[in-house]
Amino acid sequence: MCQELTIEGFLEELAARKPTPGGGSVAALAGALAAALVSMAAEFSRNKDISAESRRLMNALTRLIDEDAKAFAAGDLKQATEVPLQTARHSYGVLKLAGALLENCNPNIVTDIGVAAKMAEAAVKGALLNVKVNLVSIKDEHYEKEVLQEAEEFSCPEPLAGKIVDEVAARLH
Repeated sequence: MCQELTIEGFLEELAARKPTPGGGSVAALAGALAAALVSMAAEFSRNKDISAESRRLMNALTRLIDEDAKAFAAGDLKQATEVPLQTARHSYGVLKLAGALLENCNPNIVTDIGVAAKMAEAAVKGALLNVKVNLVSIKDEHYEKEVLQEAEEFSCPEPLAGKIVDEVAARLH
């Protein structure tokens, strides 16, 4: 299981000439890293609610690292679509938490919130790429419409991530 590997071990597995882990696992890892960073920033800002929710999302995203590889290996295209859809949804949740925390945070960790926002944005966009490639292979218009409709609320993380990073940059001057 990928989540039990060291960072070096995971990178070696990722770099190997085999199909898993791949982009879906990396998207989930990026989301988990963003969630961990938001949790740390929330701890330094004494915001226990955001810290707890970030940790919940971190744990969910960590599980999705392996679930993505398992779904791909099993050849279940619908499950291989659902897993990155969950990754995108949870990672967007992390992005929203980063934005909420920025409103009242410890000024010493403001750049950590900016990094978390960009990692969460990358996680959402990367996961949605996997959703889209799987939908092409499934060729079920009803299912595709259903999935795309569900993904619509978190399919454009750039404005929120950009707003957070702009606010972070403004606080540095």
